[in-house]
Amino acid sequence: MNEEKMRRELERLERMENQALDRLKRRQDAMDKRFDRLKQHISKKYGQPNVTQQRIIDAALVLLQEEGLNNLSLRKLAAKLDMQAPALYWHFKSKEVLIDFMAEAILTKEFATIEARRDDESWQDWLVEACQRLRRAMLAYRDGGRIVAGAHLDPAITLMKLFEVSMASLTSAGIELQQANLIISTAVHFVFGNVIEEQAMPTMEEIQSINFEDMLKDYPLMAESVKQSFDEARAGYDEFEDSLRLIVGHADK
Repeated sequence: MNEEKMRRELERLERMENQALDRLKRRQDAMDKRFDRLKQHISKKYGQPNVTQQRIIDAALVLLQEEGLNNLSLRKLAAKLDMQAPALYWHFKSKEVLIDFMAEAILTKEFATIEARRDDESWQDWLVEACQRLRRAMLAYRDGGRIVAGAHLDPAITLMKLFEVSMASLTSAGIELQQANLIISTAVHFVFGNVIEEQAMPTMEEIQSINFEDMLKDYPLMAESVKQSFDEARAGYDEFEDSLRLIVGHADK
């Protein structure tokens, strides 16, 4: 009798698991269809990058790594491609549009796929992981934070998909739509600001040349905090996840 009861319970649990997986698949399929429709709509406005456009985008990303955003010019890009600068405008109507497509290329390298939260996964863990991936995508390129944070959502549609999947992941956990939007926006803005600040930080040589003792002698608490941060960084501690969890940990209270 006990064996029969156990068998029925295992079958019940298996049915529940299959139902949960089926719900997740239906949600993911629905989001993929909406994303495809959006992609088709944007393609009518901008079109998918052709072979030459993709070559320009790839070269622009290489130049970004070499020169940084401030020194990224169409003249330098044309020279790298062995083209005349005016010819670039046949493919991208402005530098700003090209940068938008660069942002999309940066994002798609990390977010080739993005799946909604599983039913057995907390929305906090899911959102922290998504934000870590967003940070990783931007840190992969010099000034990647500025490129992605300043992108328009028309060509940079992967960012829009990230928001859509994030909203689905939070609302399926019982969070009201507007509250979910507030949580996601706050977390993403934190990631943008954090990465932009990381990428604007002085080099270790510049840091070592600063006399913090003199600079902070009238601010003892700040001086101690700076010292602790440097000690922790040298020990390999990265405060990003703890800071992010501080945000999402209080978001639904």
